[in-house]
Amino acid sequence: MDRVRETVARSRRYGAVAPETVRRLAERALVASRGDEPEAVKRTKRSLHEIYGAYLPERAPGYPGLLRDIGAAVGGGDPDAVAAAVSRAMRVHASTRERLPYLREFYAAVFGAVPTPAVVQDLACGLNPLAFGSMGLPAQTTYLASDIDSQQMEFLDRALDLLEVEHRVEVVDLVSGAVPAQHADVTLVLKTLPLLERQRAGAGWELVDALRSPFVVVSFPTRSLGQRSKGMFQTYSAAFEAQAAERGWTFDQAEIANELIYIVRR
Repeated sequence: MDRVRETVARSRRYGAVAPETVRRLAERALVASRGDEPEAVKRTKRSLHEIYGAYLPERAPGYPGLLRDIGAAVGGGDPDAVAAAVSRAMRVHASTRERLPYLREFYAAVFGAVPTPAVVQDLACGLNPLAFGSMGLPAQTTYLASDIDSQQMEFLDRALDLLEVEHRVEVVDLVSGAVPAQHADVTLVLKTLPLLERQRAGAGWELVDALRSPFVVVSFPTRSLGQRSKGMFQTYSAAFEAQAAERGWTFDQAEIANELIYIVRR
């Protein structure tokens, strides 16, 4: 198993992924391939593409250049230039790129339905924390962000410093049960549960159950990355509402563009 894990970890595309994620997927792939190591490497990379690589460009994101752009815009003191630099950075990740046209509408729906938070937690965040300026939150809000990509988390740490957002970032593999222990007033789990469930049945709901937040915002895509619906609204809404009924949750629902949103009170 170590050879499979090390081969994947040395690859240019997946070298920044959390070691625990690579180990877990490599272990499963080795079992599925009945010990065939080259086949296990292919299966591991395929799984990583489904949950991670498909959302990023083929070439490595130019994080140093994006940081320079954000720093120059902040230094110039022009809010429009800052917003433009942040938008360019958010286009690197498919999920945030899809949300850009309706960013303010999205966060008005989310944060308009909950008390003003002092601490926001964003799990499997991608580049979503860069949207802080569009969230309508107080400047002193603390933003806790985590994902499986160490390079992405380093970029976010430096970018949020430049943008003067109080924050903490962490590399976390949610499927392994490493749920952040801290309290947050609101936790965002955006377009993430299907990816967790694909890796291990029940992992997404176990995560939500373990969160220390009175409000959890869960969203689902209603179209694939190729913009096909495939009955996704019906599938995800039925699954979520069955789980919510079982747990006695109350929630508000909204649909904005290709995203189905549930704001859960627990």
